[in-house]
Amino acid sequence: MNNPRFIIAFALAVIGLVALACTSITEDDVPEIERQTTALNKAIMCPVCPGESIDQSQNPLAVSMRAIVAERLADGWTGQQIKDFFVERYGPSVLMEPPREGISLAAWLLPPIAVVGAIFSVFLGLRWMRRTSAVPSAATSQGPVLTEDEQEDYFRRIETALDLDESPEDPSRPS
Repeated sequence: MNNPRFIIAFALAVIGLVALACTSITEDDVPEIERQTTALNKAIMCPVCPGESIDQSQNPLAVSMRAIVAERLADGWTGQQIKDFFVERYGPSVLMEPPREGISLAAWLLPPIAVVGAIFSVFLGLRWMRRTSAVPSAATSQGPVLTEDEQEDYFRRIETALDLDESPEDPSRPS
């Protein structure tokens, strides 16, 4: 029972059964008129409830609008005719999706343009930061270069200082 392979196989079997159970209803089982009704109900906004489609809203007006959609589809109206019917009565704001023409076209074009602009700005900002970080800092820059004579004098002074520290005659050093 504690075998990891058994646990993995059991988990995969459970996942497979759940996936199979979730896919048992196909769209072929749903009648075409019901699919159209659902699609239109999701595409038309409730005039009373802001941001809710008539499919989501429980307002009495939304309930009657759903009945009108089903009735008009049964009468042979197209989806566009039904949308136009509601737009005549409530205005273009009754549609969940703004029209793709006129000033409403900006609602479709501005978000992708803004995303591309933001990506481009981030790219330029990262590029600028990489260039400014390429400037050497004080820790990585070399100090003043000494001539050979200056180096010899410097090392001679260091050796003299080291020799003084090691001498036993120093009275301040304990023996």
